[in-house]
Amino acid sequence: MRAARSSLGACALALLCSACDLTHPERASEARQGATLISALGCGSCHTIPGIDGASANVGPSLEGIGSRIYVAGVLRNTPENLQRWIQHPQEVVPNNAMPDLPIDDASARKIVAYLETLR
Repeated sequence: MRAARSSLGACALALLCSACDLTHPERASEARQGATLISALGCGSCHTIPGIDGASANVGPSLEGIGSRIYVAGVLRNTPENLQRWIQHPQEVVPNNAMPDLPIDDASARKIVAYLETLR
């Protein structure tokens, strides 16, 4: 009985991990492109962002572990869609907060999300 529960738990963990697996070349490429965009947009002038050179500011929150947080901005469930919404339109989500709306297209925002999801 105990072995069956352990096996079931191991299977559930494997399925969960496979959902966020970046071994797929497309997703890994998107994450790399996202890191480049984060650097180019100057996100590190406000945030500490692991893996981004010079991104060690403390105006906004550190993005370390953002991929495993439950909420984005304290109000949105942390899903790829909500994280993208927050990145593109933070003023819509939480009016008058310090994060500016970013003038980027959906594809660029998805790449940024792909990188941020690696920060667990």
